[in-house]
Amino acid sequence: MFTRQIHPGSARKPARPEPVPNWCTLSKADQIEIQQQGKTIATGRVDILALDGSMLWIHRDTGNGRALFLRSDGVTVYRRPKTGATT
Repeated sequence: MFTRQIHPGSARKPARPEPVPNWCTLSKADQIEIQQQGKTIATGRVDILALDGSMLWIHRDTGNGRALFLRSDGVTVYRRPKTGATT
């Protein structure tokens, strides 16, 4: 008979989006969330990023086209974990 043993700390926790303080580190492959005052206002994939990290365009997940965000808007960008990644 097969018995499965579970060791403390071995369970995987769901990956959480990580804040991106330096927008210059984003790439077009990144899936992101945009938050303002603690609420998610947009999600999608990076489309265009200014070289100085002052602005970015995303393709929205909702299919509502693209959206522009400026660093000066006071928003926080979170990078979503890549799906299907192995560690």
